[in-house]
Amino acid sequence: MDEQEIIKYNRTLENPITLRIFIYVRSKKTESVGVREVMRATEMRSSSTVSRHLEKLDDVGLIQKLQSNRFIITSEGSSLKNIQVPVKLSTSLIRRRFTTIVTYQISFLIMILISTFILIWFDILLAAINGLIGLTLGLVIGLIHWNSIRKQMNAYKLNLDDI
Repeated sequence: MDEQEIIKYNRTLENPITLRIFIYVRSKKTESVGVREVMRATEMRSSSTVSRHLEKLDDVGLIQKLQSNRFIITSEGSSLKNIQVPVKLSTSLIRRRFTTIVTYQISFLIMILISTFILIWFDILLAAINGLIGLTLGLVIGLIHWNSIRKQMNAYKLNLDDI
């Protein structure tokens, strides 16, 4: 697989619905799937939407439409190892640039680190308390961020054992 094909596949799989459908079809390995089956498995309500996304996957060669109007994963779809999963991150617009919460986290932890080193010269206990509070807050913010990403990943109903 060359780099252009991988870019083409990733562009197709940028859409979360297309990605969910691809993951489901891929989990079936050599079994073919129909539109209604995919619709039920991905909890979608419109067969035309599912059909459109299946056709999109067929157009790029990740799945193949059979004469029975069912779909099966192709060798390209099976061999695709790196799938870029779209994840939404909270951002703020600062000086005409988007900044994620991770940037705030890193800035906060750097400030805590610097202030802890400065406080070591004055009072070791105060420095330890400052570092502990900073570490705790950084961990809490990180866990909240991780939980947000985990919830988004669960929306794809990824079962990595099936893929």
